[in-house]
Amino acid sequence: MSEIGKQTKKAGSEFGGEWTKAKLTILEKYLSFYVRALKNQKVKLTYIDAFAGSGKTSLPTGDIEGSASIAMKYDFDQYFFIEYDQNRLLDLKKYISEKFPQKAGKVSYLQGDCNEELIKVFNGLNKYQRGVMFLDPYAMEMRWEVLQAAQKTEILDIWYLFPVMAVNRNLKNDGEISESVKQKISAILPAGWYEALYYENPQMNMWNFTDMRKVNTANLIAFIQEKIKGVFPHVATKPVELKNSKNSLQFLLCFMISNPSPKAGSLAKKVVEDIVDAI
Repeated sequence: MSEIGKQTKKAGSEFGGEWTKAKLTILEKYLSFYVRALKNQKVKLTYIDAFAGSGKTSLPTGDIEGSASIAMKYDFDQYFFIEYDQNRLLDLKKYISEKFPQKAGKVSYLQGDCNEELIKVFNGLNKYQRGVMFLDPYAMEMRWEVLQAAQKTEILDIWYLFPVMAVNRNLKNDGEISESVKQKISAILPAGWYEALYYENPQMNMWNFTDMRKVNTANLIAFIQEKIKGVFPHVATKPVELKNSKNSLQFLLCFMISNPSPKAGSLAKKVVEDIVDAI
């Protein structure tokens, strides 16, 4: 699997650093390819950002452009910026109106739960559109059912920063998970996750004891990738592993395409591989 962003302690904390720059660089390079590839197509280009933030990303080394600001540099016909925090959204609106005044009329600012707002956006899309969606949750906010709804649009290329560390932290080694935490995990993962991610210790079975053990991180990653492939017709072969300064895996940057066209899928996946290899 691709590994990016083993930041040094000097570069930043667990929540930001070189891996943050890496994910944004990958997104920007893909957006550049995307708008050029579809420039002469008779389709309306859409960009969707479900965790748009304020337009800037703060790192220990200083502020850098956030995903929403990066997207504004590319010629989409419409932009949907979703943010739960009202103050962040107001900051984003001000930032864009000052930096990109010529595009202000193309932007829709949506304040609320990302899952509910995304469904509304999907319902307004049609087959004459094409788009890129960036999902960069703060924690475990994304619901699996919304990914399934995104696939049904058949027009979106999707980058999803899956919070593998947050999920792994909630998966107790002995399988003793409270009902409230199980519900939280069941929202972000499909049905059957417990059976797939836990197994009975065979040694304890000899004594008629049930002793559950969690699978390792590699198996968790494989499960996530397998389930994503079960939803989308085209998925990048290897998610990008984003790690912190302690070499601890934080996120998987997954790429998937809802368009069933084999030609579109093959081209996009090849471009993604080239972009990631060059980072």
